[in-house]
Amino acid sequence: MLKLIRKIVLYYTQDMKLQPKFILSHLILVIAPTILIVFILFTQLSDILLSNTVLSEQSLSKQTADYIENSVAQVNNASLSIVEDDYFSELLSNASYELPLEETEDFQRDTTTFLNSIHSSVDGFVVTDIKIYLADEFEKLYDNQDFSDYDVFKPISNIKGSYWHGIFSSTNKRYLVCPSLYLSPNECEDYGELAIIRKVSFVNDVNSTAAYVAVYFSKSNIDFILGKNLSISDSSTYLVNNRNSIVSTSNSSLSGKYILNYETIQSKLAHTNKFTTMTLGGEIVYIGCKEIPNTDWFMISVIPTNNAIVQTRDIIYQLVATYLVFLGIAFFIALLLSNSIVKRIKSVIHQMDQVRKSSPKRLSLKPGRDEVGDLIDTYNFMTDEINLLLEAQEKASNDLRISEFKALQSQINPHFLYNTLDMINWLSKMGKSAEVSDAVQALSKFYKLTLNKGNITVSVKEELEHVSLYVQLQNMRYQNKIHFIIDVPDELLDYEIPKLVFQPIVENSIQHGIFAKEEKEGTIVVMGWLEDDEIVFVISDDGVGISPENLSSILTGQSESSGGSNIGIFNTHKRLQLFYNTESGLTYRSTQHVETEVEIRLPAIRFEKQRKI
Repeated sequence: MLKLIRKIVLYYTQDMKLQPKFILSHLILVIAPTILIVFILFTQLSDILLSNTVLSEQSLSKQTADYIENSVAQVNNASLSIVEDDYFSELLSNASYELPLEETEDFQRDTTTFLNSIHSSVDGFVVTDIKIYLADEFEKLYDNQDFSDYDVFKPISNIKGSYWHGIFSSTNKRYLVCPSLYLSPNECEDYGELAIIRKVSFVNDVNSTAAYVAVYFSKSNIDFILGKNLSISDSSTYLVNNRNSIVSTSNSSLSGKYILNYETIQSKLAHTNKFTTMTLGGEIVYIGCKEIPNTDWFMISVIPTNNAIVQTRDIIYQLVATYLVFLGIAFFIALLLSNSIVKRIKSVIHQMDQVRKSSPKRLSLKPGRDEVGDLIDTYNFMTDEINLLLEAQEKASNDLRISEFKALQSQINPHFLYNTLDMINWLSKMGKSAEVSDAVQALSKFYKLTLNKGNITVSVKEELEHVSLYVQLQNMRYQNKIHFIIDVPDELLDYEIPKLVFQPIVENSIQHGIFAKEEKEGTIVVMGWLEDDEIVFVISDDGVGISPENLSSILTGQSESSGGSNIGIFNTHKRLQLFYNTESGLTYRSTQHVETEVEIRLPAIRFEKQRKI
């Protein structure tokens, strides 16, 4: 196991590529805390979040109860303002009940003012309507056409038979908060589905009912307020009165499932402000209770524990999802950072790898100011220095090559000059002044072409002329024993060739090939042709040929023949190799007593500008 761990650590620290290493490191730094936090959330914070959820529901439940209390208080205040009104009290204290409807204008005015104040209490949102149901003694009042437009005064006979009238008739209650069940269908449809109703007696006869003051209000408004109490799915809030009637509910089906009777509420829940757990319908729930003042109502809030736990888990999942977003951001940043670093490092590596194939080149990337930027800047500086050194080395190499070229070339000239001067001396002693003149002119032109103002290259045409002068001088010395043939097409005459290439080869053919024959006479042929991007020259002779042992060493400078060494051939071979930076040079083929061929291959370069030595 330890071996495996060491292997993984070694791979991660040394063998893994930088980009996956950066990304993996960032992800580890983000994922590890995520796993730890999720573990803590599920093991320790779940209870805290659940408690906070329940406390939040308690606070929301209290707010809802306050809203309902305020609505009921508004309705109750409207009811009290009517009952305590001076006009209404005076109206109920008239002993004779003979109302001066037409006799006094004051009564007309006071009644109109009273009715207007009632209308101002109806806002259509909380208080939806107000009705005053009067006893038969007030028939002239509720039948009066002057007040009928206000639609406030109604005969008690209109509500006889209603559930709430029966309660008042059969009990001593003088105040009743009515759910929809207590109201007649007509009331629910035309006035409102809920009502606060007060029973008012005559001042002089408290045992007789003079009027019922009914202030109607909206059940939909109460339903809306209860619905706002819901933040957890499948929870329910409802209002229940002392007759176990549901006044209002946020969800009728769930309220029926979680219904509690009034006695249970009073005994177990009425005296606590906190949510407690109970089992309802075979399910454990959190349940809270709030008493609504001025009513016989209790507001019951029921929250299934499973749903509260689910909501708690949802909060945890939201935190995890948030963390996953940051994980994605971290991954993106890791990718961006790794690309920034790895891309530049790869460019440096690629450029350094190219050094194997060519000279180093500067990086065109913007270095930046970080460590990788310093590396790029240092690499560019190093590249500049290396290129300067390479240029200096190349120049030194060229200088050395030219120096060796000159040294090799200088070994050729004295050898031929000695032989030619010896011939001229011999002709002079023989008194052949015309031949001496021809020889001097040929020698002069030969060396003019040899020197050629210090140039190291000539045209093929000039090189052929140069070797022809050499053969002419040799024929003057050896009585025209050498037959020289040039078979080179005119198209090759304007190509470039290093000077003094043909002459040493032809000299070797004469001295070690033709003159080694018994008759000391023979033919030398120079042929040339263009082959792809090369010029091929072949110089052949019909001399004695070269033995196999000498053929293998002729280009090493160590071969000896009956006529002396082959140092001229070796020098020419080395000059071509140095000049063209190649291993080719000359190629010898020979058949003893038949012929010898020398092949020369040169790059096909047009002779345009002479190269100086």
